[in-house]
Amino acid sequence: MPIAPPAENLLDQTPMDLMELYGRMRGLTDQAGFTGTLPAIWQCSDESQSIKKALFGYVNNCPTFNLGRVGSLLDPSRLATAAHHGKDFVILGGSHIGAEESDGIGYIERVHGQHAPCCGMLARVLNDYLRVYRRAAQLIKIFREENIIKVEVPYKYLFKKLTTETVRIQIKLNCLVEGEALGEGTLGKIYRLHSSIVNNQPELLKLEENPQPIGNLLKPELFSFKKILNQESHEPKTMIEVSVFDFLPEIVASPFPHRRLCNINTWRQFHRIASFITDDFDGSDSNIFVLAGLTIDHTLRHNTFIPQFGFWMKHGQALEARYFGPKEIYDFLAEQQIYKPPVTFLEYAGL
Repeated sequence: MPIAPPAENLLDQTPMDLMELYGRMRGLTDQAGFTGTLPAIWQCSDESQSIKKALFGYVNNCPTFNLGRVGSLLDPSRLATAAHHGKDFVILGGSHIGAEESDGIGYIERVHGQHAPCCGMLARVLNDYLRVYRRAAQLIKIFREENIIKVEVPYKYLFKKLTTETVRIQIKLNCLVEGEALGEGTLGKIYRLHSSIVNNQPELLKLEENPQPIGNLLKPELFSFKKILNQESHEPKTMIEVSVFDFLPEIVASPFPHRRLCNINTWRQFHRIASFITDDFDGSDSNIFVLAGLTIDHTLRHNTFIPQFGFWMKHGQALEARYFGPKEIYDFLAEQQIYKPPVTFLEYAGL
């Protein structure tokens, strides 16, 4: 069983305005004595992230170094290059999602006026898994008959799936049903629904004889996905799939699957950069502060940011580095003084 990411409610905190967030980060690094500070960022290549990147450089009085790829993938090797460009480092990163939510997907209005999924790359990763899950949740039926809660499982979910390049769902039958089949249904076999599900869902006692889709009762522990993935691929979509594959049952079963994928992707990439800094980074005396979280894209020009994870290493002391969880990093930033740049953004740009 993979290690579990933080619960959704822990990551869903009040977004911060970008200039307030950057001001608090700059206030922290100034108070901590950072010098020769290079701001760096890993984020998606989406146009909606460009102003966010520019403002980060503005507040830190240095153009921002790029550590990321499409889909908010981190490239740790770029941090090794950044070590030759600055003494201390303040790093921001994470996934982004459109603020307009529909059917579990975040959307944004593009410059041509169309509404599109955002982050589009993560939406593409999610699409096939979500479709396969939702189809199973509709085709598996539950009903009440003779005071027994029963479930009809179509034959397509009863046979063991081969692992191919196409996404397939494998139902964990011993977790879904109890005992041998009670009979035949229209599309499959009928079983007694597992008592652990019935006992945890008292509303099932109100079921009628007319079968209805199992819906959101098809929890992550009741199924897994199968798909052949190239573990060595450098193609962004595949790299993201490989990184989050173990967590996809939890993601698709979430009420907000796109957002959950964004958060888990951020969690995975944050721990990649923290591990690289403590194990492989060649910056013997560097101060490094890393903040990871979810960017909310309200428009192409306006973002807010939810802090979720933090890492702070002082003077290259990797063994004494401090890690911050979701609530801890939010409260820690809220304690910092807000730095205000002495010049306007246009003056900083030389205009």
